[in-house]
Amino acid sequence: MASSRSRSRSKTKTKTKTQTTIKVNSPHIGNIVFDSSSLPSSLWEDGYRPGIVAGPGDPEDLPEVFAKVMNSHEGFIKHFMKMFDNLLTDGYEDLAMEIGNNFTEEGVIPQIVILTGIIDEYAEAGKTMEALYVYRTFWEHCAPNAYTYSVIIKALAADPEPNFLGVVKECVMEMMGKGMQPNAKTYTAVLEAYAGHEKMEEGKMFLQEMKDNGFVADRKAMRAMRNALKSKRPLVKTIIEILFDNSEDYSGDSEDDDDAIKKSNKMMEYFNCPPDRYVGNKHVIEDDPENPKDLEQVFDIMCRTEPLIHTVTRMVNMLKKDGFLSQAQEIRGEFDLGGHIPEVVTHTGVIEIYAKSDLAKEAHTVFLRMLSLGLAPNAYTYSVIIKALAKDSNFLEDAKKYLLEMMDKGMQPNARTYTPVFKAFARLEEDNVKKGKEFLMEMKAKGFRAKKKAVMEVLKGRKGPVVETVISILFGK
Repeated sequence: MASSRSRSRSKTKTKTKTQTTIKVNSPHIGNIVFDSSSLPSSLWEDGYRPGIVAGPGDPEDLPEVFAKVMNSHEGFIKHFMKMFDNLLTDGYEDLAMEIGNNFTEEGVIPQIVILTGIIDEYAEAGKTMEALYVYRTFWEHCAPNAYTYSVIIKALAADPEPNFLGVVKECVMEMMGKGMQPNAKTYTAVLEAYAGHEKMEEGKMFLQEMKDNGFVADRKAMRAMRNALKSKRPLVKTIIEILFDNSEDYSGDSEDDDDAIKKSNKMMEYFNCPPDRYVGNKHVIEDDPENPKDLEQVFDIMCRTEPLIHTVTRMVNMLKKDGFLSQAQEIRGEFDLGGHIPEVVTHTGVIEIYAKSDLAKEAHTVFLRMLSLGLAPNAYTYSVIIKALAKDSNFLEDAKKYLLEMMDKGMQPNARTYTPVFKAFARLEEDNVKKGKEFLMEMKAKGFRAKKKAVMEVLKGRKGPVVETVISILFGK
């Protein structure tokens, strides 16, 4: 595959002013809408349009796919932006900027963009064999980058033909051998393929090979995957089992809240409440550089029916279950007084949104904001913030502080609240057991007693050194 002559960008503009929408579907870019008159009428001067001729063994439609990627603004910009944004998202900033500068500053069309774009076009059309063919011709032209690997691996993994799993494995190991780590969407697609073909043991063996080459699964991404595949619960469970072999809790959250969510959904149906209806008060966010940049938008999310009712339901259920009946009644009482939404509910919901994205710093900032406004956290709020902070080693001291503060206020933490703190101790590299037991003594001095049955329920199905260390700290050998 080769274009017929060198190329350069034209500066000629069209006279007709029309809008064009390009669907990019990249991590941070949905669609691009632009004025077509602001772009050159062609990527090339003098009406030149480079092309290729299908050779022996080439896909018959290769010239057409090449032209779509190479000679149209929509095709080229779509694939250029997808590669640029994905590389930035996955931490390949220097490479992304090099590709961007080659095009925008020097007018050079990066060959890697064109070739990856052709593979992507075939992948989107479900033509896996053609995508693989183009990928395998890469070495004659240029080396694939991390995004190229991601495109071909996901295309192969999505194909129902099980024989492609061997090629998937080959591409992943080749990628890692070059020092590139597959992102969460890529390795999730691979493990979904193993699970879908009922080759779970092979998936586990392959995972071990990946780990031997430095692979570490992204827990935050797995939580997003679980939410995206709610309709495929058995499949998600299988992938989680392959990825973590039940040795660790990948999210810090269990699915015990499912009943609460179902209950709140039924409530919305009964009262005919649209899930996105705005029911809260607009929050004016003070101009503070410490505030998360998206704080106002997250508060707006919490002022809509669905997230608000889900938060209230979880909060009241936990408060009742743990015996904080007066706190639960206080929440209900505020709602009864003219439908007023308690600020403790809104703030706790915002903290929970950040916590579920593993944004401990942002969750802590909102908690401190809540305190500065004179709002008293209830037992559920403490539970949410403590679990959020315990997942980040940089905030372990804060998690300890709020756990003791909670107890000082007469609120005994449940196992789902204190177990993550001791998991954080277990993950420490030095003196983890000693430091954990020292903190346990502080808690015991305030009347705390760990409940073994409850802790084992939280750790149910989990294995590994972290779990063993938690049990050792709390209950001895």
